[in-house]
Amino acid sequence: MRTHAEVMVSIAHKGADLVRAGRFTAESVPELTYPLERAETFAREARRRAAAQPPASLLAFETLIARYRSFVDALDRSRREQPPADAAAALAEPLRAVDEAASAVDQALQRER
Repeated sequence: MRTHAEVMVSIAHKGADLVRAGRFTAESVPELTYPLERAETFAREARRRAAAQPPASLLAFETLIARYRSFVDALDRSRREQPPADAAAALAEPLRAVDEAASAVDQALQRER
């Protein structure tokens, strides 16, 4: 779970940097969506294995997935509709939300040790 979270955060920041530099293209989208697909698969399997009550880390991870998905949507939309500087500014909040959600996953995992 921690690895999936770290990859999503890293790729989100890379995507934001590419948008800021005006170098993000439609061909870059799969690099963003692949970690999302893998994380969703992991979360589905973890939820299936969880008993009636999933651990707090899984709930936090599912929130991270939702925020990452929103970030990917915002990134793709902004890179098509806005100049790079404006697109980068539009991504600040969704990127912050990804970072915060990843931090919540890490904190939950630490508490569950």
